[in-house]
Amino acid sequence: MSAGSGSSSPRRTRVEKEDDRPRFFDNKAKNLCWANAEIVPGRHPERWRKDAAGNVVCKRFCNCQGCLCFEYDHIVPFSKGGESVAENCQILQTRVNRFKANKEDVDTSQLKGYSCDIKFTGIFPRILRASTRCNVT
Repeated sequence: MSAGSGSSSPRRTRVEKEDDRPRFFDNKAKNLCWANAEIVPGRHPERWRKDAAGNVVCKRFCNCQGCLCFEYDHIVPFSKGGESVAENCQILQTRVNRFKANKEDVDTSQLKGYSCDIKFTGIFPRILRASTRCNVT
């Protein structure tokens, strides 16, 4: 699929033996990916977003293991031809991304079922409740 095709589908390329595609998202793709994620109502949009499964994540906790941590995920897995471009990027809570691994077309309810359950209360960023499945670090 070419970049100019107008399709909103994530980009996929044929995986060749000598794969010279970039494995990681560049800063431009990451910034677009963050900007495209759902804003958390009542929270600072530069700091807080919802991942593709609706989990609240914090921008300062990228690539860590806690409940508010997230990773940039290939919608179409890199191992299955997914490109490292903004159109193929989504943010996912770290533990959800580990569950998704290189699966395609994972239902949002499956992802949500594997996530930490974080809720906020009031106007201050206090955590009301964290699931017992989560290590708050």
